[in-house]
Amino acid sequence: MPVVKVWCLPADLTEEQLQALHRSIVDEAVSMPEFGIKDEKHITVLFPPDMMKYGLGSEIIIEVLTGVFHRLELPDEYKTKFARAMVRAVKRLHPGPMVECFIQPFKQEDGFYHCLEGDRVPPDE
Repeated sequence: MPVVKVWCLPADLTEEQLQALHRSIVDEAVSMPEFGIKDEKHITVLFPPDMMKYGLGSEIIIEVLTGVFHRLELPDEYKTKFARAMVRAVKRLHPGPMVECFIQPFKQEDGFYHCLEGDRVPPDE
C-alpha cells in the first residue's frame, strides 16, 4: 500500500480541514483504477508535524513511498500520473502555495515485513 506524507501545511489547520484533505487525497488515488486502491484502507495518508513553524503553508511537500508501484510493475509514467494526482488533491484545498510531490522508490526485497490487523507477531527464525 502506498504511504503519502504531506509536509509544511499551514500550522492552523483544523481537524476538519485535515480530514477534508485526507478525503481529497484518497479520492484522487481511488479514481485511478490501475493502482488497485479501492478505499482509504488501501492507502496510508499522514500529516507529520513540522518542527519549525516558519514558512509553513508557503510551500507544501508531498512524499509518496511507492511499494504499490514496484509490486504492480507499472511504467514510470504512472508514477508521474500519481504524483500529479496528489498535487491536484492538495491544490484543490490549498490553491495558493507551491505544491511538489516526490515519489520515493521502494523495493520489498530491500527490507520489508508486515503484519496484518489481527495477525500474531511471527517468531524470529
